[in-house]
Amino acid sequence: HEQITYVPKRDCNTKFNFYLLYPDQPKNSSSNYSIHIDIYNKTDLTYWGSWHLSIPFQFLPVNRIATQLFLSSNEQPTICPLSCGIHGKCIAYINKNSSYFCKCNQGYSGVYCQKEHNCSCSSDSLCITSSICICPINKFGSKCYLKYSFCQSCENNGLCIPNDNRFHLTNNFTCLCQEELYGIRYENTKNQIVIEFNEEIIKKISLIFVHYITAFQNAKHQHTTTLKKIIYGQNTIKLFITQPFHIILIEISKQNYYLAVLRERFIQSEYIKTEIFSNQKCFHINELLNKTFELYLLYNRIKYYPLICRQYTNLMCFYDEFYMCICDFDRFLFNQTRIYYCQNNGRCFHDNITCSDYYYGIKCQFSTKGFFLSLDYILAYHIKPNLLLSNQPLLIQISIGITTLIFIFRLISGILSILTFHMKKIQDVGCGFYLFISSWNSMLTLIILVIKFWQLILS
Repeated sequence: HEQITYVPKRDCNTKFNFYLLYPDQPKNSSSNYSIHIDIYNKTDLTYWGSWHLSIPFQFLPVNRIATQLFLSSNEQPTICPLSCGIHGKCIAYINKNSSYFCKCNQGYSGVYCQKEHNCSCSSDSLCITSSICICPINKFGSKCYLKYSFCQSCENNGLCIPNDNRFHLTNNFTCLCQEELYGIRYENTKNQIVIEFNEEIIKKISLIFVHYITAFQNAKHQHTTTLKKIIYGQNTIKLFITQPFHIILIEISKQNYYLAVLRERFIQSEYIKTEIFSNQKCFHINELLNKTFELYLLYNRIKYYPLICRQYTNLMCFYDEFYMCICDFDRFLFNQTRIYYCQNNGRCFHDNITCSDYYYGIKCQFSTKGFFLSLDYILAYHIKPNLLLSNQPLLIQISIGITTLIFIFRLISGILSILTFHMKKIQDVGCGFYLFISSWNSMLTLIILVIKFWQLILS
């Protein structure tokens, strides 16, 4: 058996690889083997659920099984086909309908919890079988008698989670604490922002986008977006920020913005409380200018934007198809920040662009629609932008090597074929002229393939 401690904050998107041995050596060909997975809460050792994985080809000496575990609130059956007795409870598997097993009490094991065994685990651990103990968060060992010595470093009542040396080689522990704290030992306090919404603005809205804008004097502004859920019956949200920011925009619905926070200097560990009213709404430029200005090119139209701030004295912000513009106290254009730079309905969350289906690229500008076995579809998702070829994934490096070899050998073969079938004596026969044209056609096809390949790599 194997045990791991999974922490969503630390281990999200992590793949765990294990090598499991059959209990019988050599394995019994008449037995039906499977994999049973249990999940427990390490803080209080409560049971959460179980999964059952079948081994498809049991006649093979080795099997590779890949799976994802999804925790769901499945209801336990009221009527169970298994008789687990007084020392067990019938439990349904999360991933299989109408599949059950007997979960035994401590001190009992077996298919129907009919076997009694002696538990040698520590008193504060959970005994599964005579050889399997589930330790509390601060202990380890086969019987859970050993205690971690380095879990004394988390500050502000943080929970210390020991790291498994099989998967985490840098730090010995991970600190978990309240949302408003951060740092290796959670010794720092995040910026806390409390935003209260007017009832009319937040009516029938459950999700909002929060845009954080960090302005730089001589560099491109940084834009980060998070998704926040509004609890039913409440009109207030709390945000905890560690990164510097100067502007916070609230997007209630698609392209319906409100200016929440505007500041010139970032103050660490600051508490901000603000309210959102209707006068903080950011209007589209078409609602502020007449139709004549709509016909202007962007760079001809944008020079009139400071006049909009002066004309509408209560206006706090407005936007066009490219920029979000902020009016400061002097009614001049304070800032310009590109809100939508992802194409094809792509959205940027925490500097990670999430593209819609069939689109990819750093701005979601490329599409795989209409392609099935093209280079775009096969290789594009593996190419890492802004990295040297030596730092690209192994698949890309192998593809470059194979393409280069094919090009060299096919180029030499094509040149020799053209020279051979170019002779007039050979072209006297009909097939000779056909092979001469085919050689040129193969050369052109190869050149187009190489150009397409390198265009995909370099773009």
